[in-house]
Amino acid sequence: MYSKLCGDTWVLRLEPGEEVLASIAGLCKKENILCAEISGIGAASTAMVGIYNIDEKKYYENVLEGPLEIVSLLGSVTQKDGEPYLHIHASFSGESCVCTGGHLNSAVIGVTAEIFIRKIDGEIKRIPHPVTGINVFDI
Repeated sequence: MYSKLCGDTWVLRLEPGEEVLASIAGLCKKENILCAEISGIGAASTAMVGIYNIDEKKYYENVLEGPLEIVSLLGSVTQKDGEPYLHIHASFSGESCVCTGGHLNSAVIGVTAEIFIRKIDGEIKRIPHPVTGINVFDI
């Protein structure tokens, strides 16, 4: 991973074989990024996205095999239990150029990824929602 700070935004370039969530979390921990918004594009070799079933209170995962275009990567960085907490959704397309996506559980870069992490002053923590069971902003 290559990174550079431009104003309030970290610019990342990921290389083949790097995992998106681990790379972002590692930078956030190293640079003490407590609150941020994430956006990006790129190309992945594999990805796993999920959808939350509120009745069962669990995620269902969908494995995608590449090559894949990362059409959109959007999310947030907050804090939970003193660690970076990433909540990212992503859309991917394959050879047919039809998109699929959901909550990002993992993505391994196949070519590159260009990711922006815009640091926001302050800190937002996460707490479990009493009804849905998901971790929500503590505001």
